[in-house]
Amino acid sequence: MPSLEPPISLPPPSAFSYYLNGCVLLTDAMGDLGLGREFHTWHQFSTFFDDWCEKHKVLFIIASLKPLISLRQNPPHYQPSLAETLRFRFVRLICKHSGTYVGQSTIDCPASITLRLGPKKDRLVVIEANLEHNHCLSELEFAHHFKRHQLRASLGLPIRITNSISKRFLAPDLIWNLEDYSKAKDKGMCDLLAVLDALFKADPGAKVKLVFQEDVAVLNSIFLATSHMRKLVQHFPARLFLERAACLDADFELYTVLCQDANGRGREVAYCLARQGLPDLLIFIVASLVQSAPDIKLRVKVVTVGAGVTGLDAVEEVLPCARVQICRLQVLEALYHRACELAVPKEDQIRNLLLNLANADSPRVYSQYLSDLEDVAPLSFLQYFLEHWHPHKGMWVECWAFEKNRECSFLDHLSTHRRKLLTVLTPPMPGALDRLLTSRCWTDV
Repeated sequence: MPSLEPPISLPPPSAFSYYLNGCVLLTDAMGDLGLGREFHTWHQFSTFFDDWCEKHKVLFIIASLKPLISLRQNPPHYQPSLAETLRFRFVRLICKHSGTYVGQSTIDCPASITLRLGPKKDRLVVIEANLEHNHCLSELEFAHHFKRHQLRASLGLPIRITNSISKRFLAPDLIWNLEDYSKAKDKGMCDLLAVLDALFKADPGAKVKLVFQEDVAVLNSIFLATSHMRKLVQHFPARLFLERAACLDADFELYTVLCQDANGRGREVAYCLARQGLPDLLIFIVASLVQSAPDIKLRVKVVTVGAGVTGLDAVEEVLPCARVQICRLQVLEALYHRACELAVPKEDQIRNLLLNLANADSPRVYSQYLSDLEDVAPLSFLQYFLEHWHPHKGMWVECWAFEKNRECSFLDHLSTHRRKLLTVLTPPMPGALDRLLTSRCWTDV
């Protein structure tokens, strides 16, 4: 039976762009998306295509996707991981306005991009790149409709499903339904759901959230608290510690919440795997923890976080009786690093002033050392300090500490936890999540 895949097409004529009534009609030259362009992974192409669409303010939709192999087939013998990294043998993208109606007229835009598995069977190659649009492309429309990662989401769960379950605790029986939706579409999602299914069978009281980008169905984060972890935080809610514990790959980071038990040990009470750069992550983790163990809400006295964690002011909305502290040694480390980056003069003197600031035993002493810092620090460093750390002085300076003249155990707990994770997360992704969920690193006593 003859293939329905389109033949290789010639590039369109040289391009130009011009503006008309506030819209841009784009007939872009081949440039960086020309015939023969190669992509070795689906992730590489989808990231490139997002950047390219954002640069040129164009909207494309998927017309055809043909998997490299069926999930019921064995992977190709010449590269077992190819089906997981490349995913498709044929991809066709068309303009969002291909065959759409505007008023009484029809737009049949010819713009399209086609990729096919190359002769070496190890990469996708651009075989068609018709980038000429025959209609006005509104930048306002682009801003409203464009969402990154849509290509990576295209073979996962339906958007209506991900929108409905996002940020909610999953019921065990819902996992089975999600597996049915995801079968033969996204192996990565199938693997994740299989791990969660096994988790719920072993621990029906576990609390798990899957958070997806709205209207895109790309997984942003996973929150997890097992029954054992929930019991721990209910027994020892007074002191909580939260920090980024590990980078799992180029996209995801692992955040851990620890409590401190009666013997002064740090104990894991929640995990959150999150895509890098997510806004409002701290409040999401804290709120999810409180939802998983509601009786801790008024019993948490202090939450200590790392210097890189943001969104601190919102924590008190969820934990009204808790103080938020930033690890003082990490703040100093960040300040020293910034001073070194800026090659500030009198660096030793500035480091001493910063140390004195951090350990000031009264607001008056802090103000005096701040005045001294203003006298000697260059404007660039002073501006950085005043914008990033001075407004939060109540969270890291000694005189405002939750407990004065007492060593914070944050770094000790974090160091012990990271050593424990090394046995589980080495090597890093892929498979790190599976190993984390199936390990017993949170159930030791």
